[in-house]
Amino acid sequence: MPLPYEYHIALRYLRAKQKETFISLISVISVVGVALGVMALIVVMSVMNGFREDIRKKIIGAQAHVVLASYDQGGISRWQDLMRQVEQQKHVQAVAPYLANQVMLKRDNHVEGVLIWGIDVQREKKVTRLGQMMKSGSLDKLNQPSQPGDNPLRGRGVVVGMEVARKLGVLTGDEITIVAPVFKVTAAGTVPKVATFQVVGIFEAGMYEYDATFAYVSLETAQLLFEQPAAVNGMAVRVDQLERAGSVARDLQKLGNDFWARDFMALNRNLATALETEKIVMFIILIMIVMVAAFNIASTLIMVVMEKKRDIGILKAIGASRRFILRLFIMEGANIGVGGTLLGLAGGLITCLFLKLYPLQIPGGGSVYYIEKLPVATQAMDVLLITVLSLLVCLVSTVYPAWQASRLDPVEAIRYE
Repeated sequence: MPLPYEYHIALRYLRAKQKETFISLISVISVVGVALGVMALIVVMSVMNGFREDIRKKIIGAQAHVVLASYDQGGISRWQDLMRQVEQQKHVQAVAPYLANQVMLKRDNHVEGVLIWGIDVQREKKVTRLGQMMKSGSLDKLNQPSQPGDNPLRGRGVVVGMEVARKLGVLTGDEITIVAPVFKVTAAGTVPKVATFQVVGIFEAGMYEYDATFAYVSLETAQLLFEQPAAVNGMAVRVDQLERAGSVARDLQKLGNDFWARDFMALNRNLATALETEKIVMFIILIMIVMVAAFNIASTLIMVVMEKKRDIGILKAIGASRRFILRLFIMEGANIGVGGTLLGLAGGLITCLFLKLYPLQIPGGGSVYYIEKLPVATQAMDVLLITVLSLLVCLVSTVYPAWQASRLDPVEAIRYE
């Protein structure tokens, strides 16, 4: 199918004659501007998607897809029956009960406050990746029996986060003291419950918040420590597809009123909102690069209209309609916009591919989220949105100069030629 006649004229207008070199230079600058804007958008959006995916993987590594937690400090009543109900729900793959509370860890003169989780080791392995995050020791050793003595907790195992281990200066096999918020009245006054545990493992979740504040013991040990026999105050749930976590949480909430259910995104809403807001702001800032290039397209067309005033007058004199002239200059601007967009699209995708094959090291990376290399995750919808938006902005920039050209009076245009 042959191209429209006005398209051929538009291409000729883009080719520079000796006296029109300046206009052609501005056209090249416009193409480069659009290309840089599109390329920057694709690369930055891909990097931010990569950060989001990387952080999300770290969150769901140490945290369940859905969490049920009791409103009552005494725990969830008849939790065994509730666990069976949860396991029977659609899309639920595994459930693990837990008993969590705040404690103090003490080693020599070092003291750290942590959230200690009492877990069913075998069930926990099916819900989270805690077993895979062990840097030393083993999660299975949490079930080791007590050492002989008056205290039934002495010598029981505890797994701590990497940052907790660093702050306390402990390694696998060392002993630490756990001070629980369970108080007894003695002749010396009110004293908290104290027990000596053995560090049987150190884990690294990749999130500073978890590595610096989490510790794990067996569920039986936690029940003894907090003097809550056969009690749990929450359940961790794994679903078959991550995207269904929100709907599963809403379904689980209908099972009772003495607990709340939240998916992992709701539990980390501040972080998720911050990442999403940052992505939107960066998109707006970078699209301005494309808008600047679009203004260059408009200025180029305005100068072309002034330069080709005589040609427009002749075309109109021999029968060219206003619509023909309008399409002519819209096509000329569209050539610049499409060329720049395609060039930027190719450059952006090639850059993302290069960053995936040869990821850049992040200076100082690993201090908070342990992201040492620049993550890249290119999403088709982002690329499509950027491409369409760039073409739309460039197309809009051509309307006014093309409309002005279509309104030229042929008599006035060629009177002095």
